[in-house]
Amino acid sequence: MMARFISAFALSLWAFLAPGILAGSCNMTGFWQNDLGSVFYLRETRNLMLKGQYMTAVEAAREEAGPDKRAEVIGIKSNGKEPTFSMSTAWAGGSITSWVGQCLMLEGGQQTLKTMWLLRSPATSLQEDWKSTRIGQDTFRQTSGSILKMDHN
Repeated sequence: MMARFISAFALSLWAFLAPGILAGSCNMTGFWQNDLGSVFYLRETRNLMLKGQYMTAVEAAREEAGPDKRAEVIGIKSNGKEPTFSMSTAWAGGSITSWVGQCLMLEGGQQTLKTMWLLRSPATSLQEDWKSTRIGQDTFRQTSGSILKMDHN
C-alpha cells in the first residue's frame, strides 16, 4: 500500500515538473546577433548578473563607438524560464546604450532576445538636447562564436 502511494506521488510529481524540465529555460551565455550584424557576447555570472561585450555594426557618426566598435556590457537578469533583463554599455565617444528585454524560448529549443534600446549621446548645449536620445528595438538570435573573434576573458 505504501509503495503504491509513493509510486503515485512520484508519478504525480514527475507529471508536474517534467514540462519545465524538458522544455528547458533560456541561457543567455553565448553569442547573439541582430539583423544589422551587431553582436553581443554574454555570460551569466553569479547573482543573476550579465557581463560581456557588444560590437556594433552601425554608428551615427564615424568612430563614435571607438576604433574597434566594441564596448564592455554589464547587466542583470531576472530568474525564471524566460527571464527579463537590462544591460548597458558606455561608448568611447561618451554615449551610453541600454537594452531592456526578455530571453524567449522558441519551438525547437531555439532562443531569442527581444530588446528595446535607448542610446543617449552627450548634448553640446541645452538647445541641442532634443537630438541626443534615440530609441529602438532589436531581436538577437543565438549564433556561433566563430562569427566574431572577441576577447571575452
